[in-house]
Amino acid sequence: MIDAHVALPQPFTYEALKAYIDVAVSKGLDGIVILEPTYKFRELKSMYREVCATYPYQKTWFQKVNTASLKEYQDFITEMRKKEFPIDVKFGLEACYFTQHESYIAGIKEAFDYDVFIGRIRFLDNIAFDWTKHSREMMWDKYNAGYLYRRYYEMMNAMLTSHLFDGIAGFDNIKLMNVKCPFKMDHTYHKMAMLLAKNHIYVEDDASIDYRFHHVDKGLSKAFLAMCEQQGVEVKRVSHARSAEEVGKFE
Repeated sequence: MIDAHVALPQPFTYEALKAYIDVAVSKGLDGIVILEPTYKFRELKSMYREVCATYPYQKTWFQKVNTASLKEYQDFITEMRKKEFPIDVKFGLEACYFTQHESYIAGIKEAFDYDVFIGRIRFLDNIAFDWTKHSREMMWDKYNAGYLYRRYYEMMNAMLTSHLFDGIAGFDNIKLMNVKCPFKMDHTYHKMAMLLAKNHIYVEDDASIDYRFHHVDKGLSKAFLAMCEQQGVEVKRVSHARSAEEVGKFE
């Protein structure tokens, strides 16, 4: 078993990676996948121009997190690939998906030989939809829930047909604000599962939805997992670890 999504602290160092590997080995894992989000990297800040312009909260957040160097991450990957580890270690990026930036994202993907390149919707029409403190004010108190769910899965449809990604993170994270969808999701889940299978894209089942967000689903919804099984979609359980202690934290 592998932990298919962990993120390292900055700066990127062998010591930090070794701490993750040591925990993985202690838990009997066969491998880990380092996936760093694109919002971390200063070289990619133009992709977040609209996000920063939409709400002051988002600009403040971005200025706080946009501190790493993509070149340093790529150099780190190159150096770590020269080393031998007791488990399989892969490196990649988690790209924030924006329909208006597909060409830009394609350029990011093509510029370096990542092992894994996955996508995630963090912003719905440039607005963060799952921030506990601000998303209700920015979005949920302003727009009809049915519209927001439909718009979210329209973006998901676009992402799944973009031919950019190996996998998808945070598939149904729109649920994290605990605003119930006013319509049944069966048809939508079926369509999304079919697209995942057709385009050979895996989907993450994220344990941090349980231990970090304390959501009742503890990961992907049971209804969607059933659709994935029916369609033969590859589902990868991930910890989404942000520290060594969280590696392999699947429960």
